[in-house]
Amino acid sequence: MSLVIERATAGWINRTEYPFKSHFIGVDGGNMHFVDEGSGDPIVFVHGTPTWSYEWRHAIRDLRSDYRCVAMDAIGFGLSDKPENWSYSPVCHARNLKVLIDERGLENVTLVLHGMGGPIGLEYALNNMPNVRRIVMINSWAWNLKGDPAAERIWKIAAGPLGMMIFFNINAAKKLMKTMFGDKSKFTEAVSAAYATPFDEKEARHGLHKQFRQILESGPVFDEIWSRREELKGLPMQFIWGMADPAFGEKALNRFWREFPLAEVARLAGCGHFVTEERPVETIKTLRTFLSESSRNSYLA
Repeated sequence: MSLVIERATAGWINRTEYPFKSHFIGVDGGNMHFVDEGSGDPIVFVHGTPTWSYEWRHAIRDLRSDYRCVAMDAIGFGLSDKPENWSYSPVCHARNLKVLIDERGLENVTLVLHGMGGPIGLEYALNNMPNVRRIVMINSWAWNLKGDPAAERIWKIAAGPLGMMIFFNINAAKKLMKTMFGDKSKFTEAVSAAYATPFDEKEARHGLHKQFRQILESGPVFDEIWSRREELKGLPMQFIWGMADPAFGEKALNRFWREFPLAEVARLAGCGHFVTEERPVETIKTLRTFLSESSRNSYLA
């Protein structure tokens, strides 16, 4: 059994924004930070890149009155350990997610997945289907990105000497995030600091660098996930989508919706990749409606 511990966390966190008790669990790669708030049906939030559980703070503060909200910081991100010699592949992250879900005794979980958290959460779901009740996807993907111009451009930079310089000599987190916002005014100094500070030290940037490399290096993993998409069609599913996302916008949403035409879809016009930062109120309202209605109704009715 992995060790679950509680310990002091960074003093720079705004506890008005993020008023949650921190927990740590021993997983492959080190100690993984997570929050576990509220009670009721469990919702498991899986963040994207380069974020951490802070991106779910608005949703957790609202939903914990009616649901049990669990959100991890994947190894390499947020308050979790950031080892140099670890794979950072979606499969490894998914295994750590399973450890967390199993050891917290979470059953019939709703997965809320964003960005790179999409493949990670779907990898878990496909191998633990009896324990998954619903899936919510937010500006993500589940297929091999080889041949996608935007993905290949990011990978080539990350994999080359320029990428090494950018990731290890510059704290690139806030620059990367800002380019993905539809409404740049929502990328405030406080938001920027919350996501950049975990990477202040050069030694903390290995996961960020390797995660971007995984965009194309994990192509076979994504192929496997997409080849099994039929297995997911019996689950209630929702897509919440920032339509101004320069990486996973309308094209990505349509690819999902062609495969899952019964899914609920919320399109947020003018919103970029980080919908929980740009449009938190709409996101929470949409999520609450889906959780309530999918509890009452059969997905196939």
